[in-house]
Amino acid sequence: MRQRLINKAEPQDNNLLKSSFAKNTIVEDAISLQSLLFDSKINKEDWTEGLKHHSKTLTNLLLNDQIEEFNQYLSSQFKAEISEVQPISELTVKNTSDLKNGLENLDYRPILQDLLQTAILIEHSTIPPYLTALYSIKDGTNILASQIIRSVAVEEMLHMIMVCNVMNAVSIQPSVNRPQNYPTYPMKLPMNVDFFVGLETFSTNSIATFIAIESPSSPLVKAPKYDHEITPSGLLSKSAVQENNFWTLENMKDFMMQNVHTIGEYYDVLFFYIVVFQIIAYYKEHGSFPQNFKELNTGGIFTGDPAKQIRPEQYYGSGGKLHAVESLAGVIAVFQEIKGQGEGADDSIFDVDPSQFEEGAELAHYFRFKEVFHEHFYVGGNYEPFMDENGMMPVTTPPVGKPLPVDWSAAYPMKPNPKMADYQSNPQLFAQGKAFNQTYKNLLDAIQAAVEGNAKELEKSIMYMYALKEQAVELMKQPLNAQQNAGPTFEYPSN
Repeated sequence: MRQRLINKAEPQDNNLLKSSFAKNTIVEDAISLQSLLFDSKINKEDWTEGLKHHSKTLTNLLLNDQIEEFNQYLSSQFKAEISEVQPISELTVKNTSDLKNGLENLDYRPILQDLLQTAILIEHSTIPPYLTALYSIKDGTNILASQIIRSVAVEEMLHMIMVCNVMNAVSIQPSVNRPQNYPTYPMKLPMNVDFFVGLETFSTNSIATFIAIESPSSPLVKAPKYDHEITPSGLLSKSAVQENNFWTLENMKDFMMQNVHTIGEYYDVLFFYIVVFQIIAYYKEHGSFPQNFKELNTGGIFTGDPAKQIRPEQYYGSGGKLHAVESLAGVIAVFQEIKGQGEGADDSIFDVDPSQFEEGAELAHYFRFKEVFHEHFYVGGNYEPFMDENGMMPVTTPPVGKPLPVDWSAAYPMKPNPKMADYQSNPQLFAQGKAFNQTYKNLLDAIQAAVEGNAKELEKSIMYMYALKEQAVELMKQPLNAQQNAGPTFEYPSN
């Protein structure tokens, strides 16, 4: 797991740490984690508030590598036997069907399949818009902006593959290449957001959308104090909430739709659900509650075939680090990587701690896109006017470092969100659009084959990526009407 980063580097007073931990995890009005999971008598309001509280507490501890504090938290939450939470007579490990609230007998696989497959869709939904903007930039122009967009697009593909690793770790087959796994543009991300994501040419509007996609969960970040020059290198739907039994897929999805506003928040709640099912699996196996991370880390829901894991040496993309998953520690590493690259690691604008690298570290996606939008780099700027006494600044703070030249006019005027239907009257455009979509399908097929156990298929992805750019540019060069050109549609190929 990643080391503690940036604002966690300084040693903390142990008494203050314990006081902060107690304040953060043991609140008089908050129900215990044990009650949240097993007590069928709690009402909907207590369940919702308990889920908010414990998902935030547990996630903050584990995703920030505060294992000792997590162990304290876990033991404090599971002091009582389950029979003290709700009256169940003659409860034994072999007789778990007597539990009344349903969580004990709930099959985690279809639930995690739905939630993790949605995470794949979230990652997938960002790739075509990023590639479209990248391909629309005319050759020889906007070199730095192109490098930034390309680096983010590659890392989103890495994220998608790592979510597949998580699915395989819990014995759920991931899917990336079926028609139902294709995003349809314009679309809203499957969260509580009010903006649409679409296929658009490189412009201030498309970059502003990318900034919205990658928005951090935290409103504040540590202001950069780094003198090294960094060179850029199935939808959730709101379902009817079931009463009486709160731990259902419908209720869990509804909670996310009501309370999740960023990709980082989606991964936080998803991570909490994964840990919940691991806790349940531990209880079913041992007849007692886990008391520390070591007891939770292995076994339980992690029954997948290690041969299906895509490992770092098998991944041919650049940027970021790929993590295999065989335990809860692997899930933590994956979610740390995804969240860090998207919104920044540990309240930093960097995706990881730059002190760990001799040549510096890249910014998180959100801040990379802000550099393009504002036409300035972050590093080298003076952020004291935006900083509070703790060195924190709002994430909305614009970059004020050295200029990043951008020529917004040097992009093809592609029609937003083109469809194959737009090309029906032009056989040449139709054939080109169809060829592009088949190449994109070939790319997804290679990824699918890899996550099914044939990792060597990933070698083909590089060839398909080069072909995609060439085919997309040929489409974007051709007029569709008096004002707009054609462009790639990223639709599932028709026969």
